[in-house]
Amino acid sequence: MRKTPRRKRSPWKTLFFLAVCFPYGLFLMWRTQRWHPAVKGLVTACFVALTVAVFLPMTMPPTRGNGGVRMVGAEKDVAVYGPELPAALQTVAPNEALIVGGSTPVFTQIPEVETTYVYANDTGEYYHLRDCKYVNNYSRKYELPVAYYNGYLPCQECGAPTYMPGGAQ
Repeated sequence: MRKTPRRKRSPWKTLFFLAVCFPYGLFLMWRTQRWHPAVKGLVTACFVALTVAVFLPMTMPPTRGNGGVRMVGAEKDVAVYGPELPAALQTVAPNEALIVGGSTPVFTQIPEVETTYVYANDTGEYYHLRDCKYVNNYSRKYELPVAYYNGYLPCQECGAPTYMPGGAQ
């Protein structure tokens, strides 16, 4: 019986697929090439290491950097680290408290001003309370002074509050 001559296996196809699509290139290398097993193992190890180096950072949660406000200790006094406020921001409005020094309490007893919200339609001329029959799911929510300055008038049916500029709501 006569043997048919074997065709020489060219490594170019395998090298091409190792560069373009390495899983198929690894398959071709192990299946068709007569390379030394140590060379095949080294090439496979390099591609595994490259894959791990690329995909491993994508699986780790992001780390938080230093910065922001840190509370130190469990005592009543708290040290707050950060940049100093500019002198222009050191003024205090009537309903605000400025915390200066380490012995000042963090929480103050200044009452909060409750904001009154009203609802108005884009094509309407009146603002309404939330439970008014003219309020729809597309009605916009405004603070009372904003609705007033946008030209809306109070609804007489639901008894929406009247805004007085310069006075209390």
